[in-house]
Amino acid sequence: MEQPGKELVVDVGNSRMKLGLFCNGRLHRHAVAPHGDLDAVHRFLAGAGVKRIALGSVSRQDARLVGELERLAPVVVLKGGGPSPLGSTYTTPETLGVDRLANAVGASLAFPGRPVLAIDLGSCATYDIVDELAVHRGGIIAPGLHMRARAMHAFSALLPEVDPPDNPVVPGHDTLTCLAAGTFHGMLHEIRGHIGFFRQQYRDLAVVVTGGDAPRFVRALKSGIFAHPSLTLIGLHALLHYDPQRGTAPILGTKHRGPRTGHQ
Repeated sequence: MEQPGKELVVDVGNSRMKLGLFCNGRLHRHAVAPHGDLDAVHRFLAGAGVKRIALGSVSRQDARLVGELERLAPVVVLKGGGPSPLGSTYTTPETLGVDRLANAVGASLAFPGRPVLAIDLGSCATYDIVDELAVHRGGIIAPGLHMRARAMHAFSALLPEVDPPDNPVVPGHDTLTCLAAGTFHGMLHEIRGHIGFFRQQYRDLAVVVTGGDAPRFVRALKSGIFAHPSLTLIGLHALLHYDPQRGTAPILGTKHRGPRTGHQ
C-alpha cells in the first residue's frame, strides 16, 4: 500500500486552531495556534512539504484561510455529515459538527470493539457515544466552562466574570469564590453524572476526554478516565483517509464493525 507521506490536519475551533502533522499515517507533532493565524501554520510546518491538507471547522468557513492553505497543498474540507467509518443513528447528520464526528471516530479507533464516550471540553462541552458495533448513537451538547462563567456575568446586573481555578474551594467565601465554585464544580458534577448515566447503559464503557479544559477535569475525575489531547486531529485524519467504497480507513487499518444506519 502506498504511504501517504506528510499531511497537515487543521482543526478550526471557535477560538483557536489545532494543527497536526502526520507522517506516513502517524501523528508526528501537534500544536495550538490562534484562530486563522497563517504565520503560525508556516512556523509549525517549518518548511516541511505536505501532500495534502485536511480541514475541519466548527466556525464560519474562512475563505482566506482555505485559499492560503491551498497554496501549500490540495485542501480537503471535512464535514460532520460526510462519509465515516462509523455507522450512525443521528437523524440530522448535516448539522453534526465535524469535531464531534472526528472525536467519535478517534475514540472508536482507540477502543475498538468497546463502547466509548468521547467528551470534548472546549467552548461547549460535547459528549458523543459510540457503541461496541462502532455505531455513533448521538450525544449531548452543553455550555463549556468559560461559557458558563460568561453567561452568569452577561445575564446579571452585578456579577463579575470569573476564570475559575482548578478545583476551587467549596463553599466559596466571597462572591468571586462562590462563582468559581459554582462554575467549576457544577460542570464537574455534570460530567460525572453523564459518565455515570452512560456507564449504566453501556457495559465496559471507555471514556476519553479531549479539549482545552480536559486536563483540569481529568485530574478531578481521576479513575478510569483517559485524556487524549490529539483525539480530534486523529479522528480528522481517519476521516481524510476513509474510503466509503472499501468501508475502511486504510492508513489506520480500521474497518466498520456492524450494521450501518443513518448517514453514509
